[in-house]
Amino acid sequence: MRNRSPLAAAVGDISEGLRLSPVWWRLGLELTYNRYRRTLLGPFWIAGAMLTTGLSLSFVFGSLLGGSWRESMPHILGGVLCWSLVSGIVAEGANTYMGAAGMMQVQRLPLSFYSLLSANRILINFLHQIVAFWVVMALFKLLTVPHWTLVLAIPLVALTGFFLSIPVAMISTRYRDIGFMIGLFFGALFLLTPVFWSRAQLQPDKRWIADYNPFSHLLEIVRQPFLGQSAPLLNWYASFVTLGVAIVLAVTCLALFRKRVIFWL
Repeated sequence: MRNRSPLAAAVGDISEGLRLSPVWWRLGLELTYNRYRRTLLGPFWIAGAMLTTGLSLSFVFGSLLGGSWRESMPHILGGVLCWSLVSGIVAEGANTYMGAAGMMQVQRLPLSFYSLLSANRILINFLHQIVAFWVVMALFKLLTVPHWTLVLAIPLVALTGFFLSIPVAMISTRYRDIGFMIGLFFGALFLLTPVFWSRAQLQPDKRWIADYNPFSHLLEIVRQPFLGQSAPLLNWYASFVTLGVAIVLAVTCLALFRKRVIFWL
């Protein structure tokens, strides 16, 4: 059989990973179940951590600093909720191949399979957090009907995170310090992304901090539908550009380094 070009092999790797969707979806459910076996709340413990952070920030910025907590809570809690999806897939993706080293050394599967499995686990946790978010909003009588664009935003963000996680996972596998740096990076990025503040609060000459932050746009296309409205077109355009860049990076890294990852473990 004639050998495929590196580019064709990279595209084939992603295609094969997507074809195995029943496997990584079921395996993601099993891993989530096993992680929270014999616990009372299961994956809702992660939702509890999200709610604790969101409610604390809402109290600080909505009450202690003289603002209205009823106005700030939906924005902040929605921001923390969406940040868990936007950043979680990429941040967790840094350890994807190292965490799956045992399986990779005995089972021949496409590299994208492991990245899809990692993204699937974050998505499953995110779905539990959505339920917790709606329950809290209902208790505070702040619940709004989600905008229909939510059904487009979540897959778009999940796909972007998946493609970004592939080069991040490769670099982190080759250079182990990168995994720790990713954690520090997203810790700082959390403060520089309008999770608990808004772009309108910035001075005009400082708004580039949000405008040139791709995670800011990914955050908004998910948060705004939760608040009952569609995100501005600028956020959608920027998010699709980010997805395009992520696809190019993922395919390029797979074409160049796909066969080397197993030797880096």
